[in-house]
Amino acid sequence: MELMSISPKNPMAGRRPTSLSVRSGMSGRSVGVDSGRARSFIALRGRLLASPTLAGALDFMQVTTRPWEPHELRAWLNDHVLAPGWMKAPRAVREPGAPTVALCALDEQPEAVAALTARARERVTNVLLDFVAPDPDGRHRRAALYSARVRWNAVGDRSGWLPAPRESDFLSDIVLSLFAAEILSGAEIYQRHMTVCVGCGRVAFAQDARPLTAGCPRCDGEVRWRAPQA
Repeated sequence: MELMSISPKNPMAGRRPTSLSVRSGMSGRSVGVDSGRARSFIALRGRLLASPTLAGALDFMQVTTRPWEPHELRAWLNDHVLAPGWMKAPRAVREPGAPTVALCALDEQPEAVAALTARARERVTNVLLDFVAPDPDGRHRRAALYSARVRWNAVGDRSGWLPAPRESDFLSDIVLSLFAAEILSGAEIYQRHMTVCVGCGRVAFAQDARPLTAGCPRCDGEVRWRAPQA
């Protein structure tokens, strides 16, 4: 009787250390993953605060959810594209599917400016949605490189990607050049933390993946991001 009473306990006793070891290993991996995500998000937040390039890209996407006035488009181009020296002033602003508007005649065509900026935001949104897709194929980054919308710059011991739009580029390509320079400088961070709203194009950043049921806080539309791979 004593042997029988002891026998069932021995296997259980033998399994306890293994179970604890597995749980400990899983806990350690979980802590490591969480720590890595936190460091990644801190790095991204620092870049958000320090990068005028990213600020310009986000400003375009956040503001153009309503019709843009001519003076707003002119101010955005001056502040985020021309003043930093990314390109010379274009003779006209163009976008597929919208009227071309001469830069000197923006104030005379407010409806055309509103249509042009809306089309540009729609195209940028589609490209960013492709980037945060579950299995992005890198078209955004490769196209930006091959079309010379970004360039590699090295000064002393510092180097990095810079926007390089051309005067003949579509407005959406100019905006994408700002995003491309930032994403190429840290693609993994953006794939992990960037979210894009399908409805309004809002670009935001989250430390952890959002629930599938979470909607955009601005329009309640579907929010997409690149879910972490198992």
